[in-house]
Amino acid sequence: MELAEHKEFSEDRIKEIKDAIKEIPELIKNKLCIFVTGSYGRLEASKYSDIDLFFLDTQTNRPTSNIDTVLINAEIIKVCRKLGLSEFSKDGLYLQKHCLGDIKGNLGSPADDYKNFYTARMLLLLESQFLYNEELFNKCVEEIIDSYYVDFHEHTDNFEPIFLANDIIRFWKTLCLNYEHKRRCKEEGDSSNAKNIAHSKNLKLKFSRKLICFSFILKLVNHQGTISKQELANIVRMTPVERLESIQNQHKDSDIDSDIKSIIDDYQWFIDHTQVESQHMLAWIADKNKRDEAFKKSNKFGQNIYNVLKKIDKNNLISKLLI
Repeated sequence: MELAEHKEFSEDRIKEIKDAIKEIPELIKNKLCIFVTGSYGRLEASKYSDIDLFFLDTQTNRPTSNIDTVLINAEIIKVCRKLGLSEFSKDGLYLQKHCLGDIKGNLGSPADDYKNFYTARMLLLLESQFLYNEELFNKCVEEIIDSYYVDFHEHTDNFEPIFLANDIIRFWKTLCLNYEHKRRCKEEGDSSNAKNIAHSKNLKLKFSRKLICFSFILKLVNHQGTISKQELANIVRMTPVERLESIQNQHKDSDIDSDIKSIIDDYQWFIDHTQVESQHMLAWIADKNKRDEAFKKSNKFGQNIYNVLKKIDKNNLISKLLI
C-alpha cells in the first residue's frame, strides 16, 4: 500500500471508532477527550496495527470517577473487538486517564516522567488524531502550546520556540535511552525471537520515532520570523509526512526537495516492511542480509534528515541548544 492508501485506511477506521464511541453515556457526561497515537495517529496504519489511546480529563473540581473510567474502557474495548482491531497491549495497561492540569502543571518536574505526563504531552503534539470531543481536543492542544509561550510577550518580534524544541529533542533522546536500557537488560540469554523483536523496535526507533520528532523540528526551523501559537497548532495537526511535504513545497527544484523525496521514499519502504503481520516482520528481520540492508537504509534516512536540517536551520537554532 502507498502512504496515501494507508492514510485513507487509517481515516476510515478512525471514523468507525468515532461513530461507535460517541454515544457512550459515561463519555457524554464527563469532560473527556480521547486521541489516538502510533500508526493511527500518523495516519499510516494497516489492518495489523495496534491502536494506542490517550484520555485527557479537563475537569478540575470533579474529575471523571474511577467507575466511569472503567465503564468507558470496557465499552471502548468492546468497540475495538467488534471492529476487529488488535487487542490493547499489556492487557490494557496503558488505558489510563490523564488530567490536563497535571500535564501542564508538572511540565519539567520529576512527576513529568514517572507519571507518564511527558509522553502524553509529546505524543499529543507529535502524532495524534482526535477520537472523541474535537473541541476539547483542540482546547487541550491550545493550552499545552500556551505552556511553551510563557516568555512570548517579551519577545513578540523575535520569539524562537526554544522551550518546545528542547522538549522534543529531550523526548527523542529519552526514546533512544529507553531503547538501550531495555536492550541491555534483555541481552544475556535472549532467545532468537526476543532478539528479533529488539531489532524491530530499533528499526522503528530509527524511522517512525525519529520522524515524529524531527519532522516537527524541521517545521520549526524552516519557519521564517516569529511563529505564532496558531501556526504551531497547525503543525500539530499535520502528520509527520505532511510536515515534510509542506517543507518540500517551499523548496521546489532544490537539494532540499530531492533530500525530502528520498526521506519519504525510504519511509515508504519502511512502512512496506513493517505494516505487516507481526510474525512475518520478525521472520524478515531475522535474515541477517535483510536486516543489514534495513539498518543501512535507516542510516541513509537519518543522514538525509540531517542534511535537510543543516540546510534550512539558517539561525542555527538547534546548534544553539547544545550550549
